Amino acid sequence: MPLAQIHAMTARAVSIFSLLITLFAIFRLIRNAPLGSDFWGAVVIGEGLIVIQSILGVILLIQGLMPARIIHLLYGGLNLLAWPAAYSYTRGQDSRRETIIWALVSAFLFGLSLRAAGTGGM
Repeated sequence: MPLAQIHAMTARAVSIFSLLITLFAIFRLIRNAPLGSDFWGAVVIGEGLIVIQSILGVILLIQGLMPARIIHLLYGGLNLLAWPAAYSYTRGQDSRRETIIWALVSAFLFGLSLRAAGTGGM
């Protein structure tokens, strides 16, 4: 399987995973439940998936394959930094306010991942 195809498949996985994290945060918000270790574990797995996606993208760049639009690289970088920035901002707390922030950041990441896929040309 070509590396570009694997990169495209992981892009779809990142989109789906970020949507699931968004729904997970909204579910916690509705139930008035704190973000628990299961939520944090899911975020770590999702961030790992984004790191793998980014590594594949860098390898494709090194091989000389450029995305259809150069802004794809910015979207990829923002994807990589969204959840770590949210964690840094919320300091890992799990009150209602932080749950709202995580739902919004994860929704933003979902939209960003869709936009990145649209500009990648895969």
